[in-house]
Amino acid sequence: MAGNILKIIGARIRDIRKDRSLTQEQLAEMSGFHSTYIGAVERGEKNITMLTLEKMSEALEVEVHELFRYADLNLRQTSKQKDLQDIMDRLLKLSAADIKKAKAILNEIYKK
Repeated sequence: MAGNILKIIGARIRDIRKDRSLTQEQLAEMSGFHSTYIGAVERGEKNITMLTLEKMSEALEVEVHELFRYADLNLRQTSKQKDLQDIMDRLLKLSAADIKKAKAILNEIYKK
């Protein structure tokens, strides 16, 4: 169980980086680290500091707490949970107006 949080946060950093279409090299340059360090972080091999998390979150343009998102989830998510998480991740990237549109569409499709 020890070190599991490193793998979870590393996976989250990797997923956000990939969502932003960034390579490890690009994230390294943007955050001030070497690309091999970024790779080790993403694999959960490095015990990183809060300052490192802050630099990476700034480079990824997310709040630090977003890097802990997977830590709240059971690693053995069901397919339904993964789908719901994917939907939430997509919605969080939208503007407030687009979120209201998505809500209206869902309400129309799945009338209460």
